[in-house]
Amino acid sequence: MQPNLIQTLSLVAASGIAIAGLIAGVPQAAADDSVCTSTGQYCGFYSPSHNISCEINTGGRVGQDSAYCQTNEPAQSVTMDPTGAFHSCTGVSCLGNAAQGIPTLAYGQTMALGPFKCLSEEDGVSCTAGGRGFMISRSGVGTAG
Repeated sequence: MQPNLIQTLSLVAASGIAIAGLIAGVPQAAADDSVCTSTGQYCGFYSPSHNISCEINTGGRVGQDSAYCQTNEPAQSVTMDPTGAFHSCTGVSCLGNAAQGIPTLAYGQTMALGPFKCLSEEDGVSCTAGGRGFMISRSGVGTAG
């Protein structure tokens, strides 16, 4: 089915307005930089080094709503609740297996789901909820937010 003349003219006019806005420097809406590929109420990712893996659960898939990250080297993990309160653990017994097929979150990108937002940076991953949270890296676990 071919578009009629009115549809074609509308498309041309809309394209012209968008191009004019770009040329005039009209601010554009900020894109959501989250790469959350949620399946139900769950997201997960690796840092570019693959030493850090994180998961965000907001649908009761694995217990209470939480954000969880771990480093393989050194063996440590941290779990945060929706208020930003977190608990860390050190040692191999604190580690789990990363979910299959999760993406790599490039440095400078975020993954967000529900109240949780995690940012991948060269010096580690920080996750916050309600303005507070944690930072995990080879150096350990600290406070973020």
